Amino acid sequence: MQCIPEVKSHRTGTWGKQKFMKVAHRILGLAVLVMAQFAYSQNQATGLALGENTRMNAGGQLSFGYAGDYGDAIPSDHGLNFGFNGNVNGSYYSPTFLSFTANPYYNQSRTDSESQSITGASGVTATANFFTGSHFPGSFNYHYDHNSTGSFGLAGEPNFTTIGSSQGFGISWGAMVTGWPTLAVGYSQGSGEGNLYGTSEQTNSSTRQFNANSTYFIRGFHLLGSYMHTGYDTEFPDFLTNGGESQETASANSFAFGAQHNLPLHGSLALSFSRNSSDSEFQVPAGQVGSTSNSFTTNMESANAKFHPMTRLNFNFSQGYTSDLTGYVAQQAGGNGGVVPNGLNLGPGSHSFTVGGGAGYLIARDLTGSVQATYYDQAYLGQNYSGEYVSGTVNYNRRVFNMFTFSASVVDSSTGQGENALGFAGMVNFFKRFDGWVTTGQFAYAQNVQTVLVTYQTSYYLYNANVHKRIRTHINWAAGINGSHSGLTNEPDSSSHSLGFTTSLSTGWASASAFYSQGGGIALLGAGGLIQTQPIPGLTTFLTTTGSNYGGSLSVTPIRRLSIAGAFSRAISETIASTTSYNNTEVLSGQLQYSLRQIGLQAGYLHFTQGISAIGTPANTTSFYVGMTRWFNFF
Repeated sequence: MQCIPEVKSHRTGTWGKQKFMKVAHRILGLAVLVMAQFAYSQNQATGLALGENTRMNAGGQLSFGYAGDYGDAIPSDHGLNFGFNGNVNGSYYSPTFLSFTANPYYNQSRTDSESQSITGASGVTATANFFTGSHFPGSFNYHYDHNSTGSFGLAGEPNFTTIGSSQGFGISWGAMVTGWPTLAVGYSQGSGEGNLYGTSEQTNSSTRQFNANSTYFIRGFHLLGSYMHTGYDTEFPDFLTNGGESQETASANSFAFGAQHNLPLHGSLALSFSRNSSDSEFQVPAGQVGSTSNSFTTNMESANAKFHPMTRLNFNFSQGYTSDLTGYVAQQAGGNGGVVPNGLNLGPGSHSFTVGGGAGYLIARDLTGSVQATYYDQAYLGQNYSGEYVSGTVNYNRRVFNMFTFSASVVDSSTGQGENALGFAGMVNFFKRFDGWVTTGQFAYAQNVQTVLVTYQTSYYLYNANVHKRIRTHINWAAGINGSHSGLTNEPDSSSHSLGFTTSLSTGWASASAFYSQGGGIALLGAGGLIQTQPIPGLTTFLTTTGSNYGGSLSVTPIRRLSIAGAFSRAISETIASTTSYNNTEVLSGQLQYSLRQIGLQAGYLHFTQGISAIGTPANTTSFYVGMTRWFNFF
């Protein structure tokens, strides 16, 4: 169902043309229904043979009914509507030689199908696998989505709803011949474009990725090698930048090599080397300030040796070097395959060298202790630092009072400039069953824990608790809470936080759930979208986000074959970038389904609202559907 046409007030073309297309689609829908019924009545065979070697099966669910939609972002519309969700699968010669699956769909939305799109989405997904189980397996996939809804924002945070199209494909191939190095290669690319619902704000992105991996065993050595190339092009909404169509283009290359070998005293040696390079360019409209470019090439090498000469005793040695801390920190921040987030620069000549060792000992059956000492030499932001840090850790894995387990560590560090810091980290785990209750929980706390850069420490706490109760045979209740708070020590504006609650109740014929979450922190405008990250020293350009999200759902099956479901959610957020924006998104939906053999009766309702204060007044739409569905096995 096309319950929300593409935002007509911001798209090319006339309303008359779109109206004509709707009529054409409905005529086509009637024709397909008639043809499907004819094919079904004429061919009850299971599967279709094309020649001697090709076998295919095809089926699909057709829907037909009355639909309407109205709102302040679209013209009102109603009439007969048609939808389809199909499946085609088959093989050539044999399923291990070539197998394929395709899922075409047309006019699928939350009101008339299982789709979660608020608009009538159409498209196709397809996969093919060849030479499965052989030494040279391969695969191919493709997808195309039109007039579908998506999101632009941060994982786990309130997001902006978009309407648009996307497509992409991927191909992979492997060679696994006994006695020879293995090889796996793959290539994928995709692109998408859309509008923030109810606005003219556009988001566009495209990605490209090539990767190759190889492993080889020779004379006790396990060798590994890999290469990856990634490329991104992203256009950001105007209100997140300085206005106008801001774009970021980036590419990254990564080479990696590793070797492992067993050593005496039940030991092992691991060596690794990698080289990562990236170039990114952030462009703003002509006449505005803010265009930047970043690039880095980072070489990293490490060596680690571990020994276990006694049942109770183990010890280790390690060494590492990083030639460019800007690139390394960018990867730790989740910079999309090594692409530098805009505004991150730790200065020229930044590097890090570490060497250290440690030992662990099994003190008692459930009690272990370990110590670790590391010497470091680092340079960044125009300063050189050298020093050492020593840590001690104790773990007790036996449940105290049959409920608790503990771990704790203490770290003493110095910068070589007369500055010392004492850090602590601890964790408590909880588990208990009693009288039909199952309870679990965890609490962790850390103060002055060393970060990648030795002069910066982080502090945090996090917790979660869950409870489950089987009240009766078919009645279950569950609830959970989780939260966290973290930031750089002595940096008051660097914190991030989160808090969430969930609860659910289910019986044999009904279920209900509710949730609430809130959080805040910083985000980066990176190639490919927004990147949520912890505060990073040297980062000068970022967004501040805060928000909350709450809602619930209810579903009942009062009689056999009849199901009724409803859901509501609301997301409220504040985004501080070049401008401050207060955002609100609300979704209210309901659906009724009744199935009788292969025929189903269906009704749906959806009300959607999205407001972004930095752009304009909120936009809303309401859509409904009443109709029937029928599943057909075409062949």
